[in-house]
Amino acid sequence: MSEHNPSSVNIIEWSVGDPALDGLSLAAAIGNFDGVHLGHQKVIAAAVDAGKQANLQVAVITFDPHPREFFRHDETPFHLADRLEKDRLLSGLPIDYIIHVTFNDHLRRTDAESFVTSVLPQLGVRSLFAGADFAFGKGRGGDIDTINELGKSVGVTAHAVPLLVDENTVTVSSSRVRAALQAGHPDEAAEMLGHDWNVTGVVQKGDQRGRTIGFPTANIPLGMLQHPAFGVYAVQMFIVEASGTLNLLGNGVANIGVRPTVQNRGVLCEVHLFDREIDLYGQRLHIALKTFLRPEKKFSGLEELQAQIAIDAGAARAALPDIQQSA
Repeated sequence: MSEHNPSSVNIIEWSVGDPALDGLSLAAAIGNFDGVHLGHQKVIAAAVDAGKQANLQVAVITFDPHPREFFRHDETPFHLADRLEKDRLLSGLPIDYIIHVTFNDHLRRTDAESFVTSVLPQLGVRSLFAGADFAFGKGRGGDIDTINELGKSVGVTAHAVPLLVDENTVTVSSSRVRAALQAGHPDEAAEMLGHDWNVTGVVQKGDQRGRTIGFPTANIPLGMLQHPAFGVYAVQMFIVEASGTLNLLGNGVANIGVRPTVQNRGVLCEVHLFDREIDLYGQRLHIALKTFLRPEKKFSGLEELQAQIAIDAGAARAALPDIQQSA
């Protein structure tokens, strides 16, 4: 078996009303796949196995924006992965295509019958896989049985993949991952994801106050990412290479929150990288949350803040494995 190359995955943007994706004959997994957790990976693996057996290419069909974001514009941030991270995670799986279907008014008004007899054939779907709770179409009026009933005329079949449960027979879900992060348990989130949860984004220029107290930081706004418990974390910092692979820069300590001591500038991840000084402005970073150390709190001034950061840095070093830094 040849090794999967993430750069070989084709990413397609498609909207209702666009031309059909000619030439595709797909076994496809469909869903929102926010965070690409182990339950999502189970659905995608079923599509991969079917593709091998039936000599079909394999696709992941997902929606952009997330339907929750489309319907509830004032929703508090909830994404477990931004678009680039979602594509990176999916591209690491043995698939051929990622198809982002635009969730807009056209799709919202598409009923279940039209979705099965028009949208799926235009995407090249022959065999569709989804979680057992999958619903689709206007008013969420369709399910797996609907696809099998209506799909006979267009050569589309559908398969419900049983939801993944943990050792306590509780379903692994994006909602549970979010709850674990909000509770300050990144380790529990990682168990469900199958990978560490990362704050991702481009480093912005801050007020450079960290440099004045001996702890320079890279600042990343969380934007629409899920807000984990505000406070201090032991972290690992990665930079994204041009190929999309992650390169570990090292261990560090990060504060996530609104910085009550030095005024609120929105929710930021401020991360201090141990033992190295690198110009990271404008770089896209991944900050992997490893251990929650303490809640965010307000200090009387910069001197007290500096002393606490030194304590936090020591705690983070103790919580993280030693890393042999490259020259």
